[in-house]
Amino acid sequence: MGINISDIFSWSQLQESFTYSLEKPWFFTEFSFLLVFGVFLFLYAFFVNQEFWRKIYIIAFSLFFYYKSSGPFIGLFALMILSDYIFAIQIHKAEGIKKKLYLFLALIYSSSFLLYFKYSNFFIDNSNYLFGTHFKTGDLFLPIGISFYTFQSISYILDVYRKEIPPAENFSDYTFYMTFFPHLVAGPIVRARDFLPQIKNPQIINSDLYKESITRITIGLIKKLFIADYLAKYVDIVQATPDGFSGGEHLISMYAYSFQIYFDFSGYSDIAIGIALMLGYRLKENFDNPYGAANITEFWRKWHISLSLWLRDYIYIPLGGNRKGEFNMYLFLLITMLVGGFWHGADWRFVFWGLAHGLALAFHKLYRKFVEPKESVFSRIVGTIITFHFVGICWIFFRATSFDHAFLSIGAIFTNTSLVDFQGFWFSRPEIIILLIVCCLIVFAPNTFKTSIFQKTERIPSFLWIFIILFALQLIIQFRDEVVQPFIYFQF
Repeated sequence: MGINISDIFSWSQLQESFTYSLEKPWFFTEFSFLLVFGVFLFLYAFFVNQEFWRKIYIIAFSLFFYYKSSGPFIGLFALMILSDYIFAIQIHKAEGIKKKLYLFLALIYSSSFLLYFKYSNFFIDNSNYLFGTHFKTGDLFLPIGISFYTFQSISYILDVYRKEIPPAENFSDYTFYMTFFPHLVAGPIVRARDFLPQIKNPQIINSDLYKESITRITIGLIKKLFIADYLAKYVDIVQATPDGFSGGEHLISMYAYSFQIYFDFSGYSDIAIGIALMLGYRLKENFDNPYGAANITEFWRKWHISLSLWLRDYIYIPLGGNRKGEFNMYLFLLITMLVGGFWHGADWRFVFWGLAHGLALAFHKLYRKFVEPKESVFSRIVGTIITFHFVGICWIFFRATSFDHAFLSIGAIFTNTSLVDFQGFWFSRPEIIILLIVCCLIVFAPNTFKTSIFQKTERIPSFLWIFIILFALQLIIQFRDEVVQPFIYFQF
């Protein structure tokens, strides 16, 4: 069966492409986005060699993209950008107490939107429960991407305060940095020091860069639409009624969600990096084979790298890092991971998730202090298995709708699992088992092997790329759901 153009493009989809809907925020896997982005790319060719107009053109599209994602909240985002720009200039000029005052005001203002929209109901609910107050919660819409661009704003202000970077040369440069649409709504969290220099000196767009970008986008779409969204169907079934499934089914659900969240988020990152490359800008990698980590410390060097580095540089090190004694080092680790957990969501489940990872990191540091592990293939395999299963169990608190459901799922895994469960599951849902095996082959393959495959793919002759794109598009049309699942990290 060939590609049916009417399945991709229609007048209603074209209209939908230019209107905002609270129920249907825009994201990269929407065909309406691909349609509008195609038009954007065609016109981009007229501006690519004109620095000022290229910048204005991308800013305009980025603001439109954010409007499509969060509607009228674009106004709040614009206010944050303007305040950051002004505060950074004042911080750079000021000295002493005045400089600290500007920093305090800037951080309070930048974080106020996040605190209000994401956490106000959480604090109200807990106040009502703990102190018997009767405050009413509001029906608040969480602007998409607010956690990411707030952290980006804070890093810029702090870097200027520390004199690690000068303020942006002009307002349009800072607006470009903050609004750049590939990373705007779900990261990676981009540092000004890495991105601002690229505005004046983007990469030369040639066939090699295009092939790399198309490869990344295609890989990202496959990760999201073929793997993550398919695994999500089974995970959703189990989590809807967790008391109706055996321990073996919960264990398979744990594996499925572990792979779902990885392929979903790394897929988004691949698409974001690919789109940025297509425009001549390079975003830093956000994942580095994290499930191949042999311990929890290594895992956090490889998972959501932009967040891990942000937490290290703006929470852990400013608290004192390992400079204020051993006890404080462990305490600072716990605080840092609690902040990381709370950043993910206004719910005690995320705080508990952060605490679990903080304790694991502290335990690993303590273990390394007294035990000098011998590096061997066997010890690395054992460490990888233990780390993967610890991370997987912690993911249950991410996906479960409550603590009760999370502990029910974990309890079932440890007390109600038998080989019979897996035999029955194979006969009823063999496709899930096959997909999980494929996931294992992908995530546990050595990085050198995956890099080699990627490099060989890039050496494919340019004229064959049109067939690769058409083939990938055909697969997406044939196998995608009617309703594509939003990226998981959109909710954060």
